Amino acid sequence: MKRIKLLLSLFCLMSLSNCVMANPGDGTNDPVLVGSVSDALSKKPVKGVTICVTSSKDKNCKSFTTDAFGKFIIPKLPAGEVTIILEKKGYKTFRKEKVVVKEGTQIKLNFDISNDIEPEDNNLFHPLLRMMEN
Repeated sequence: MKRIKLLLSLFCLMSLSNCVMANPGDGTNDPVLVGSVSDALSKKPVKGVTICVTSSKDKNCKSFTTDAFGKFIIPKLPAGEVTIILEKKGYKTFRKEKVVVKEGTQIKLNFDISNDIEPEDNNLFHPLLRMMEN
């Protein structure tokens, strides 16, 4: 009976160690940025927003997109100051600068973006109207 208990205990211990080894991670403490993007007026989530993160050291953009619920996860950020830019057609571009990212931390940010209701060109010119004036 003791032998069966010992074998059962060893089996459980080995199974548990396999579970731990299945998700070892990369051993780094890279910061992670999580959050959501919603419409400033309706407060509804906005899907398909492009999020660009650039660091002060490396000007390359790490680009991500919000999911159907307006949520995003940006892993492996560089430690230091970063700039976050949110863009989506029909919305004003949102820019947040000097976000301090510390090693081994998770930062949660929620953004409200505004509709781009201003027309791009107020001085509309139409050739047919010009001909009618003459």
